[in-house]
Amino acid sequence: MQQGRAVFLALALIGAAAAGLVTGYLIWGWPQDWYRADLAKLPQGAESDLIRYGAKLVIETPRSIGKDAVDPQLRFAGNDLACTSCHLDAGLKPFAAPFISTFATFPMMADDQVLTLTERINGCMRRSMNGKDLPAGSHELQALIAYVKFVGEGSPEGVRVAGMGLKRLPEPELAADATRGTEVYVKLCANCHKADGQGERRPAPGIGYSIPPLWGDQSFNAGAGMAKAAYAASYIHANMPFGIDYRSPVLTVQQAWDVAAYMTAQPRPPAPPEAASSLR
Repeated sequence: MQQGRAVFLALALIGAAAAGLVTGYLIWGWPQDWYRADLAKLPQGAESDLIRYGAKLVIETPRSIGKDAVDPQLRFAGNDLACTSCHLDAGLKPFAAPFISTFATFPMMADDQVLTLTERINGCMRRSMNGKDLPAGSHELQALIAYVKFVGEGSPEGVRVAGMGLKRLPEPELAADATRGTEVYVKLCANCHKADGQGERRPAPGIGYSIPPLWGDQSFNAGAGMAKAAYAASYIHANMPFGIDYRSPVLTVQQAWDVAAYMTAQPRPPAPPEAASSLR
């Protein structure tokens, strides 16, 4: 009898713990929609202006801090990609490297070192943007941090809410193959990114790309997370062709791995010396 009570108590505790996990997931994950930051609701004032400028930097990166930026003193990036080329919907799309939990989870440990949000942003500047660091304390760096903080307002500290990062993709049944990936690219990707992978520039007087290049001198360099096949495959499966999301993938798991193998095998600028990057 005593043993039976102990078993019952253990099962009850397990059930309570499971219920707690489910409750926590509902509080910090779905159905709470963390992906609806609304700039229009910001009040007037200097802090709101800084957030709005941060949003502009994310969306209009080429015009603001790209290699062809209107102000030559702000040409920190080495290409004309936009932050939102990868962080879709200005960092508000689930499983497209969103910003929602970013502010609340930094600083974080990475490779046995403490990584600050400033360092993470500048890592993107050096690798994905193939450029140089935004100066510490600069208006641009502070604006990006303010925007990232704003879109994650109210999110739990130290917790990554559902939809953060990239959606885990199973290993392919067959080894990823760039030759098969070429066929997938021609069929499903080249219509937007073009046969040569160079995307589509905005018509003058626009600056940057309406469709970003995937390789070549004007793309992200070899140190960027997207230059790694596993990251690229996860991103592609959940977000490409443009307009789909993780709930309705068009590519199979195998196709995503194959086209990622093809894309990451193409030439691009070399990684900066310190790069041991990852998409966090």
